[in-house]
Amino acid sequence: MLKKRLGMLLGITLLATSVLSGCGSGGGQATEGSKTAESKAVEESGESSGSAEDSASSEAAEANADSIVIWAFAEPHARYFEWVSEEYKKDHPDVEFTIELMDNVALADRLSVINSSGGEGSPDLIDMEQGTFPRFMTEEQMCLEPLDEYIERDNVVEQMVETRLSLYSYNGHYYGLEHALCPVTMAYRADLFEEYDIPVPTTWDEYKAAAEEFAKHDIYIASTKDMSVISDEVDSLSVLLRAANADFVGEDGKLNITDEFKQVVMDHIAMQKNGQMHAWETQDESWPVFAEDKVATYFTADWAAGWLRDNVPEQSGKWQMAPLPKLTDSAAGVSVRGGTGLGMSKYTNKDKEVLWDFMKFAQLDKDNCVEKYQQIALYPPVYAAMEECSGPVEYYNNQDLGALYQELADEIPTQNQADWRYTFTETFNSNAYDLVEGNITIDEMADILTDAVNAYEESK
Repeated sequence: MLKKRLGMLLGITLLATSVLSGCGSGGGQATEGSKTAESKAVEESGESSGSAEDSASSEAAEANADSIVIWAFAEPHARYFEWVSEEYKKDHPDVEFTIELMDNVALADRLSVINSSGGEGSPDLIDMEQGTFPRFMTEEQMCLEPLDEYIERDNVVEQMVETRLSLYSYNGHYYGLEHALCPVTMAYRADLFEEYDIPVPTTWDEYKAAAEEFAKHDIYIASTKDMSVISDEVDSLSVLLRAANADFVGEDGKLNITDEFKQVVMDHIAMQKNGQMHAWETQDESWPVFAEDKVATYFTADWAAGWLRDNVPEQSGKWQMAPLPKLTDSAAGVSVRGGTGLGMSKYTNKDKEVLWDFMKFAQLDKDNCVEKYQQIALYPPVYAAMEECSGPVEYYNNQDLGALYQELADEIPTQNQADWRYTFTETFNSNAYDLVEGNITIDEMADILTDAVNAYEESK
C-alpha cells in the first residue's frame, strides 16, 4: 500500500521545480511559523527586501543567534526543512532552527557579500542550487565547509550515489549533500509508436530515424527550445552528452567541446529546420502541440515527469518511460539534470558536529528521504530509500518509474561543474542565431566559445 501511494506521487509538479535544473526560482519570504527579523522589518517599513537587506540581515542574525539558520531558495525545500527540523528536535529538544527562504539570485548575492565581509551575517546551513555552486568555485569565493572528514567517517559514499556527491565537489573536496537523484529518461507515446509501427529508439541514430518516420505523419519526435532564440542553459542539449561522458564541462573542469557536442547541436538544428522537432520560445507554447497528439517523446528528469500529467491529463495511460537513446555505444541509458545540495557554511559559529548530524538526518536517513519524496516528489539518491519510493504510476500506464530509476541509479553520470559555465552559456546564447542561420559554422562557434572561456580564465 505504501509503495502504491508513493508511486502515485512520482512526478508531482512542484512550485519551484525549475530551480532544480538551474532555470530559476521563486519565493523571497520566510516560511510560515519561522518568519525572520528580515521579513518583519520589510513588512513594517513597506519597503522591498532589497532596500532593507543590509540592516535586516544584521537584525536577523541577532534574532537567530541561538538557532541553526538554514537558507533555502525553493519553497518546497523550505517546507521540508520545517518538517525535518521538528522531527530532529524530538530527540534534540535544545536545538532550535530558523528557516529563511529567499530568491536564488538573492541568496547567491548575499553569500558573496558575506564572503567580502569576512563571514558576518552568515547562515549555518545553505541549500544551494547546483547551478549556483560554480559561482563559488574559487579559493576566494568558496563559502562552504569541506565535508570530506565527515563523509569518510560515516561512509556516505556507500549510502549515496557518488556522482550526486560529485556535483558539489571542488578542488578534491566535497561541499554538499544532494537532495535528489535527478535521472533523465525518455517518456514516449507508446500508442503512437505502435500505431505507426516505429521501434522505440535505443540509440541516437534510431531516434533520428524515428523522427524522419513520424514527420511523414505530421508528428514531431519532440518539442524543444528554438535553437535560434535559446535563452536558457544549454543543459537541455547536454543530457545526451553527459550520458556519453562528452559534456562541454570535462571531468577535469576544463572546456570539452567534442565532436559529439557539435553533432548534438547540429542535429537539433537540422531536426527543427526539417520540421521533425517542434521549436518553442517559451514552454507554454509547447503544451497545445502535445495536446494535439503531435509529440512522440519527451526527455525529462524525474522532478518534471509530472509536467505531462498536469498539462495533458487527457493522455493518461498513453505515455511510458524508457532509458535514453544512447549517443555512443559506451553511453549510459540515463542522464542527469538539476540538483540542490545542503552545505555547511565555513563561517558558522555553531557546533559543526551538530550541524553534520542534522545534515545526515535530513539528507541520508532512509525514513526522512521517503517522507521527502512523499512531500515534494524528489526521488532520493540514497540507496536505502529507493525501494520504498516505487510503485505503479497511473499516468504512465501504471509503470513503476521508481523501479526504473533504481535500476539506472548506478549509471547516473557525473554532472561536471566549472566556474566558467555561465560565461559559456551566455556566449552560446548570444551566437545561437548566427549558428542556426548559417552565418557561422559549428567549428567557428566552438572557437568563439573557447575564446570566451579562455578570456574568463585569464581575467581571474
